[in-house]
Amino acid sequence: MIAQETFPGGIVYGPKAAFNVSAPEGWVLDNESGKSQGMPCVLYPKGESWSDAKTAIYAKIASTQFEDVNEFVAWAIKGMKAKHGTLKEKIASGKTKDGHDYFINEYPATKTYSQWERVGYVQLPHAVVYIVLTSRDKASYSKDASALQEVLKSLTYLEPETVQQKDSGSSGKHDTPQTDSNGQSYAVRFKQLQSEKASEAQIDSLLDEWRAQKPDDPDAWITSANYYFNQSIGVMLSTEKPKKGDIRLTHKETGQTGSISFKPGVARTSRSAADILQEATTKFPDRLDIWCGLAFMYQKIGDFDNELATLKKMVAYAREHPSQLKWLQGEPIAEPADKLIPEKLHEYGLFYEKKENAEDDKRWFQIAARATEQYPNDPQGFKDAAGYWADTGEWQKARESFEKAHQLDPKSVVAVIALGQVSVEMKDFASAKKYYEEVLKMEPGGQYAQTAKEALRKLKKK
Repeated sequence: MIAQETFPGGIVYGPKAAFNVSAPEGWVLDNESGKSQGMPCVLYPKGESWSDAKTAIYAKIASTQFEDVNEFVAWAIKGMKAKHGTLKEKIASGKTKDGHDYFINEYPATKTYSQWERVGYVQLPHAVVYIVLTSRDKASYSKDASALQEVLKSLTYLEPETVQQKDSGSSGKHDTPQTDSNGQSYAVRFKQLQSEKASEAQIDSLLDEWRAQKPDDPDAWITSANYYFNQSIGVMLSTEKPKKGDIRLTHKETGQTGSISFKPGVARTSRSAADILQEATTKFPDRLDIWCGLAFMYQKIGDFDNELATLKKMVAYAREHPSQLKWLQGEPIAEPADKLIPEKLHEYGLFYEKKENAEDDKRWFQIAARATEQYPNDPQGFKDAAGYWADTGEWQKARESFEKAHQLDPKSVVAVIALGQVSVEMKDFASAKKYYEEVLKMEPGGQYAQTAKEALRKLKKK
């Protein structure tokens, strides 16, 4: 359906801030068509529609974990490199209508990603705005690219106290902010209480109210869990003499003593944080970031059994619903589930692999085994499993796993160099020579080339 009405302005709400933008001349600002995709403010040329436009713009606020624009952009670039390749940074800059700085990065199309895109980034107090212009082809991009700067120049920041909850009789042309009984954003009020060093009882009360009043707001659960978890893992520094169980600190010059003491109730708050996220996984099962956050919490408090159980449940849900999975702020995941989730399992496994002890190696292998079982077409789980078998001296099993990884990813030099090393351990020098020579053919000047050359010289002596 082609939009027939141009809204004069669009307000985008986030937990920590809000802003308003206007449509450039000849463009439509639409507060409805993108809602189902988590985009409350989209723009496109008049006479076209959100679904069919050759060029479109959408405006959002970054996840609450990002308050600094440079930190967010670094994270975004890292995530987009796979599909966009080389970008052009800060091709333009300027100021918004109310004087906030913005800059624009360009992300050209590649052989594997046909969209031409540029993104404007704006630093607001405690929040980052990003506005994306995306075109289906280079001609449309060249024609429409200037519209992004016009949108950025129209942007005005809305102070948290001015962001009022719309009443039930409003037009419905913008999203409703998550507000407390005083009309303030719950997230903003939470930040205020923290900055005011409010009592734990006050913060507990606000977080409880937030979850009760906004049961469909994932941030209510995420913020609560993060708060309680951070409370649980902190330490207290004091100039007082150490008590039983404290760590003594002594100033080298003055001899003055102090102490490091661990906060009371660590187990209780860690468990309550995990309990809150556990509930969130049942309410918002599409949010992979919540599943991963819960697994991380269990990892940090040393509860491997629950960590593994959480990862298994996450994998099971993702296998059944691969097309509806979301990440931070409810954004659709940036890569296919059968690529993203094996990567996440690998990251959790590495935590145990780096500990370099037999018990944690077994935990590493349990996570790797889940990856190979559920994602048999991804090589990373087989590489991890092979690493475990190599560490335990099970050379035949290590070889089989590395061979499977090599079969799935023939361009992986890591698997080939590992096969050479395993073959040496198995006294299969002919195979070792073959693998090391293959490494030199694949990457004659790569990081493993010198290792392969040295290994071949040793094999000649044998």
